[in-house]
Formats: sequence, structure tokens, C-alpha cells
Amino acid sequence: MGKPKRTALTAAELALFCSQMSWLLKAAVPLEEGLLAVCENTRDAGKKRLVQSVLSGLEKGTPLSASLKSSGAFPEYLANMAEIGEKAGKLDDVFSALARHYEREDELKSRIRGAVTYPTVLILMIAAVIALLDVKVLPVFRQVLEDLGSGVPAASLAAVQVGLAAGRVALALILAWAALAAGGILAARTGRGALFLRGLADRFPPARRVFTGIDTARFSSALAMLLSSGYGAAQALELLPGILSSPQNGRRARETARKVSQGVPFSQALRQSGLFPGIYSSLIGVGEKAGALDTVMDQIAARSGEEAQEKLSGAVSAVEPVLIGVLSAVIGVILLSILLPLMGILSGTD
Repeated sequence: MGKPKRTALTAAELALFCSQMSWLLKAAVPLEEGLLAVCENTRDAGKKRLVQSVLSGLEKGTPLSASLKSSGAFPEYLANMAEIGEKAGKLDDVFSALARHYEREDELKSRIRGAVTYPTVLILMIAAVIALLDVKVLPVFRQVLEDLGSGVPAASLAAVQVGLAAGRVALALILAWAALAAGGILAARTGRGALFLRGLADRFPPARRVFTGIDTARFSSALAMLLSSGYGAAQALELLPGILSSPQNGRRARETARKVSQGVPFSQALRQSGLFPGIYSSLIGVGEKAGALDTVMDQIAARSGEEAQEKLSGAVSAVEPVLIGVLSAVIGVILLSILLPLMGILSGTD
């Protein structure tokens, strides 16, 4: 069977797949039989072909991790973790931890979408009102004033022109913003584009704080998973830089792994790296001494994910009223450009 067309899997779908794999492995069901059952219960044709390609690799004697990689649809991190689980003999625990990891990723992404959706819809609605006034109402009103001839004050015509200009400028800015947003979404789907956008975001403190929180949540979640699967701190750290969205944080993770491999205590190396805020570094030190580092990292992952959402909501809350205020002011200018000439005409007829 040839390699299937690449099918993008969401975090929720990855979480479901990992949960199914964990259940099958814990129940001691052979992987081939288990994947066949998964395939039979998959309705989406693209996803079904994907599972079939993994199953085909297993039937040929290819390890599960290699089959996942060759499919081209699973994240490299998931495939690498599956390989680690195969080598450690803890594949069921690894898939169980991966399921929790992707559930957390899905929840974080859902919160981000929710925080951005409302202001976006509101801005588009205001833009539609501006477009209606600028394209349909003002041109007709200006034509009426021009038809009235010399009886209309020049100030009235000037007011209408100001309203038209304000509407066109606002629409141009909104279209430019929409084009940039669309370009950003498309760029984020490519490796280089994502890195460029991440570097651009690092230049703005609010965005940098949000992405740092997201990185902390991902790093903590993955580290907790690796530690609970039996990996040492140095081994776990070597596997983590690739999941971080910031190149700078990736370098910090590699530097932390280097220090730990040289004998520096894990909590101390993390504190020196700057990957975690001070309070988290203290918690990690306590967890390390108590032998419960994986539990502490799991708690940090949950808390840092909530903090990232709070920071994102705060940033949106700060920008939203400014945008709405500006666009509302534009609508006000357009309406005044209609009302003032009307009042002038009505007062002149008395």
C-alpha cells in the first residue's frame, strides 16, 4: 500500500488516538488487532487511510514508531515518544501520558480560539456597518446635496466628504488587518513561517508573555510525561527542545540538559536557564528533594496553562476596547457627516 495523502490531525484527534492505543496496550491486545478495530470504527476516509498505513507498516514488521513517522501525519514528537516507549518497554504508559498531553494542548488551543473569536466577530460587524454607510448611504446623500445646488452650504458638503474619507480609511485599515491575519495563519502552517511569526511576537512584551506561558505549559507537561515514564532528567531534557515554539527557549532547554548531564542539580539548572519563573523553580526544587518531580511538573503544566490563558485574555481585553472605540468613533463621524448637513438644511427652511 502506498503512502497516503498527508492528513492533518488536531490535538483532540491525537489525544483520542493515544487514548485508544493506551487502552489496547494495557488490555494486552496485539497492536495489529487493535489498530484494525480502530480502523473499522473510524468514519473519516482520510483518517481511516492513515490508520491503515500504520497497520500496513506493522504487518510488514516495521516498529510502531517507524510506522507513525512514515505516515507523515503524526507529530515528530509523538513518534519519538513512541520510540522511547518501545525501548523502555513502557509504551502503554507513554501513550497514556501522550493522551493527557494532547488533551491539554487541545484545551489550551480552544481557549486561545475563544479569546480571539469574540473581538474578531465584533470588529467585522462594525466594519460591515461602516461599509454600508460608506458605500450605500453617504454617496446617495452627497448626490442629494449636490442636486440641491447653491442652497447647500459648502460646510455641509465638506462634512459629507470627511465622513466618506473616514469610512474609506477605516475600511482600508480593516482590510489590511484581515490580510495580515490571513497571511499569518497561512505562514504559521509552515516551519519557517511559524519561526518568523514567533520571533516577531517576541518583540512585543504582551505576546512574548503569552507565548512564554504556553512554552512553560508544554515543557512541563512533556517533562512530567517523560519522568513518569522512567526517564532521567538529563535524558528527558534532551528530547524536549523540539516542542517549544520559541527558538530561544529551545536553546535554554538544551543548555539545561547540558548542565544536568554535567552534574548540576536539575532544579538549579532550570533556575539558571530562566525557563521557569522563580516560584516554579522553588516548587521544582521541593519536588526534586521529595522524589515527586513528575507530579510537581504536571501541576506546573496545569497552572502555567491557566496563566497563559489569563495573559491572553488580558491582552485581548486591553486591545478590544481600543479597537471598538476607534471604530465606533469612525461610525460617529460618518453619522455626524449626515446629521449636520440635514440640520443645516432643516434650519434653513424655517
